[in-house]
Parts: sequence; C-alpha cells; structure tokens
Amino acid sequence: MFRMIIYHAFSNIFFLLVSIVLFISGCSSKDDTKSNVVAQVNTAQITNSELESSIPVGVTDEVKIALKRNLMEKWIEEEIFYQVALEEGLSLSEEEMAQVRNYEKRLLIQKYIDTRLSQNYRILDQEVEDYYNMHKREFVWDDEVAHIIHLVLENDDRDIRNEILQSKDILSVIKKNFLDQQSTPERPIGDLGYQRLSEFPTTIQRRIKNLKTGSISGPIKTDYGYHYIQLLDYQKKGTIKELDLAREEIRMRLQVLKRNEEIASIKQSLRSRFTIQTDLSKLSDVN
Repeated sequence: MFRMIIYHAFSNIFFLLVSIVLFISGCSSKDDTKSNVVAQVNTAQITNSELESSIPVGVTDEVKIALKRNLMEKWIEEEIFYQVALEEGLSLSEEEMAQVRNYEKRLLIQKYIDTRLSQNYRILDQEVEDYYNMHKREFVWDDEVAHIIHLVLENDDRDIRNEILQSKDILSVIKKNFLDQQSTPERPIGDLGYQRLSEFPTTIQRRIKNLKTGSISGPIKTDYGYHYIQLLDYQKKGTIKELDLAREEIRMRLQVLKRNEEIASIKQSLRSRFTIQTDLSKLSDVN
C-alpha cells in the first residue's frame, strides 16, 4: 500500500512535468527588450512569464519554483541541441515536414472543436443511476479490497489499546489523541478508504479476512510498528461496486459521451457545406 501510494504520486508529477515541457518547447524568443528573461542561449531567450504561464493553477510557491527551474534547464538543453542542429545544416525531410503540418492541422481542428463545444455537461443523478443499472457488470472490483480505519504506533501503548477497546471506534480515538499527526504514505492514519488487500503486509491481510464488518483488531506487530484496524467493508475480486463508489466514474463517462455526441452533431452539420467525392474502387490499388 505504502509503495503504491508513492509510485502513483511520482507518476503524476512525472507526466505533469512532461506535459509542461512539451507546452513551452517553442516559447523561446529573440526580443532583447524583455525585462524578465531568466535564461538565454546565444540570442534565444525564455522569460519568467513564459514559464509562469506553463505552471498549473493551485500549486504552492515552493513547487512552482521547482517546476520552473526544471523547465528552464530543460529549455536550455533543448535550445543547445536545436542551435547545434541548425549550425550543422540539419533540416527536416519532406516526410518529417508533412508530420509537422499534420500536427499543426490536428491542433487547429482541436482548437476549432473546443470553441464550438459547451464545455459544461451537466449530468443528472437519474442519468447516473440509469447508466449504472444498465452497465453494472462494468463496475467490478479487479482485486480483493478492504475499507478500513487504520492506526499505527511506534510502541505498544496500553492506554491507547484500552481506549480503543472501550470505544469500539478507532476513528474517535485518532481524533482525540492524534490530531497533531499527519497521515503519510509510510504511516497512514485514519480512514484509508478502499485499498487493495495485496498492498497490506501479509499479517494484516490475514486479520482483515477474518474480521467481521465493524470489528477491530490489534495491536498487530509488523516492521512498521503496532497496527490497529477496524474493518468497514470487504469485497472479493469480481464483486460489483455499489452505485456511490462508481458514481464519479459514471459522471465522467457520461460527460465524454455527451461531448462525443456534440462533436458528431457538429461534424454532421458541417458535411452538408462541402462537396465530398469518394472512389472506393481505388482502395484496393497497390502502389
């Protein structure tokens, strides 16, 4: 569980960084009058404003500076390669230029479509429920999962143990005694939601399988410390998810469907404006 959480966080940051680099790869400028140039390779320049416009909204100042520094270094590396390639007389072939034109074409098509779409597809609760009832078999757990409340301590605290047993509610004990402790991937605390059983240590997996819903087990000693778990739900692989657990995924599916329907409608209305001719017999021609 702990390794997977770290892996997903790293993957998200990696793909975010790649996307931003692609976005600013053509942002260099030769305008010497710009006052906020942060990097220059010969006469090519990139400004803080250009980097700033590539950073997603909502990131902290610390993360923003780190992203901009990485993007700036990446720009410098690419600009060096680009300028050396020009110096050595390298150029794109006709086939490669066709790929560039094709990419430009796709960008313009996407820009046109985006300007014509509503961008805000309101999904009603009844639509979600109807879709769920018609496609239940598509919303199944692909692994054994458990929804638990979790507490891990460095030492076996007898007072905490007694308090948990008396309250029969680990979450209330956490709120009362551990408000100053933050849940981390290495030491998750609180309501963990649904997690794959395979992500837990083997000892905890066995305990979860033998627990009844609502029951508490602990302390369970592992290399990470002393664990207390309270089972809220357990589902076997292949079990159909309840509607509430599939609701957000269904909303996203319905939004995509509505978007595609709107695009299809735009295509249909545009076709009537053009003279279109086809010769299917040519499809079998071999050049």
